[in-house]
Amino acid sequence: MNILFNKKPISVNFIGTDHKLIPSLINALRYNKFTTMNLVHSVERVDLFSSEAILYAKDGNKARIPIF
Repeated sequence: MNILFNKKPISVNFIGTDHKLIPSLINALRYNKFTTMNLVHSVERVDLFSSEAILYAKDGNKARIPIF
């Protein structure tokens, strides 16, 4: 599934969860400035788990953010 974040499509892979966590993921991406500050323009895909998301950037970096 793809979502739009900052007007760019991001691929989301659901791992042990479903689409019901998409609003929580978008909220976490918006408000977790410390983690996403350097990745926001280059986030390529997201692995979404039930309590966290792993963000993968185009340059090979990755970051983990909690999902509430």
